[in-house]
Amino acid sequence: MAAYPNYGILLESSRESESKWRDDVAETGTLHSRQLRSTEYIFFSLLHNMTTAEFRALETTYRAGERDTYTLTYFDESPAATYSVKFLAPPQIVKNHTGGRHNVRVELRGTQD
Repeated sequence: MAAYPNYGILLESSRESESKWRDDVAETGTLHSRQLRSTEYIFFSLLHNMTTAEFRALETTYRAGERDTYTLTYFDESPAATYSVKFLAPPQIVKNHTGGRHNVRVELRGTQD
């Protein structure tokens, strides 16, 4: 399994847990719960500040293995946690800065190792 490229992750990035359960309420008011999966999945919306060359390299990584699994090290807890993740969409430039720098959003989904 390849490592996710090591670019700085901006503070505007987010990490959200997906529920393993789906709850439905019947017309009678009875709550029905259904377990969708046995493991907890995490959705990552990462924001990177990178050069045009770094963005092109990330696009190349995506195109070479868009369904591959990557190891992501995420520093929202101490010590840093690692996750096995897959791309949900290609990297997108969300803001252009001067001097060939961009803010790039990447959406990933995976499980904690």
